[in-house]
Amino acid sequence: MVETPLRIRDFYRQDLDVLYAIDRICFPADIAFSRRDFRDFLGQGGSILRIADVSARISGFLLGRMEKSSLGRIITLDVVPGARRCGIGSALMEDFHRILERNGVRAAVLEVGTGNLGALRLYERMNYRRIGTLPGYYNGNEDALRMTRSI
Repeated sequence: MVETPLRIRDFYRQDLDVLYAIDRICFPADIAFSRRDFRDFLGQGGSILRIADVSARISGFLLGRMEKSSLGRIITLDVVPGARRCGIGSALMEDFHRILERNGVRAAVLEVGTGNLGALRLYERMNYRRIGTLPGYYNGNEDALRMTRSI
């Protein structure tokens, strides 16, 4: 069996439609980003968008930002269903942590739905710890856990 190399790369404008489609697969319509949400977010200072390519196809992405000199935030981590549990999410997270570290950021934070058990396991394996619950965080329908880790 030949393993396909995973490449983490920068975002290109022509990726936007694919990212939009992936986000719609990964999250319900009331939570997923609109094209405008993506564009608005990318227009903000400190935005970080990293793409995971496998065989020259986008298999996932991480959208985050540096909120202040000492804090990075993961906004969303999306991996297409057929590529989950192959190390793509971990590779994107590690890449994000390296970017934060190079920029002197000391901690990362994220929110994750309490029912998203796969993501919770990933974040806990990556040394994130739970610091609180946010009732109704996802449009009043689902609670979220806030998690953090040192960089």
